[in-house]
Amino acid sequence: MSDRWRIVLVAETRTAFHTLGPGRTVPLVDRPIQVGPEGTPFIPASSVRGRVRAHLERLLRALGQPVCRPPRPEGMCPHAGVVADPAGPLCLACRIFGNAWHPSATSFEDLHLVRPGPEPVPLSYRTGTGISRWLGIVQTGRLFTVETTTGGGLRFQGSVEGLLSREEVGWLLAAVGMVRHLGGSKARGLGEVRLKAAQLFRWDPQVGAWVEEDPENLVKEVVGDAPDQSRP
Repeated sequence: MSDRWRIVLVAETRTAFHTLGPGRTVPLVDRPIQVGPEGTPFIPASSVRGRVRAHLERLLRALGQPVCRPPRPEGMCPHAGVVADPAGPLCLACRIFGNAWHPSATSFEDLHLVRPGPEPVPLSYRTGTGISRWLGIVQTGRLFTVETTTGGGLRFQGSVEGLLSREEVGWLLAAVGMVRHLGGSKARGLGEVRLKAAQLFRWDPQVGAWVEEDPENLVKEVVGDAPDQSRP
């Protein structure tokens, strides 16, 4: 049975980060950072959603659970045939995040900066060069500049809501705790974060209010007892 759940997500940056967004230009900067209307950097919901799904798929495979292999359509549910149940031919990742044939059960918010004061967030600029993958040398005319935050220590917060079963929420929470990078230029040392579920709420229709639950206990309850279907 599905219930309405709300997870409060908190991301704490350990290094500078960069998220590339459309519609903003900065003189002499090739890749400006994505900011909101007030000029403050934020982490787009798409970045969080994509990273959490990728880690969920890795976790399911590691524990022997059936999971498809996006993004090619023939490798995704229901065509992949990884779930034998004809009543529900979708793996857990597709049930939570959806795919081209099935709507998502979750909705992610952008993670916005929790500001301790009115001071603007200082930004920095990094210069990089393009490398030829064939020759392994610097390419001529491939110098570029990336706009980033000046370092770590920033805290962002948002939420994700959805109609999910208790099992699905447990797996989703486990994947959230695995995320260690968000944004771009990970190979250049950007975007190291610690993403966690700060609070977990379940809507109780009998009392007409949100009821708080312990996210760590739910992960232990669901993932700790998950059967390993790779064993005979």
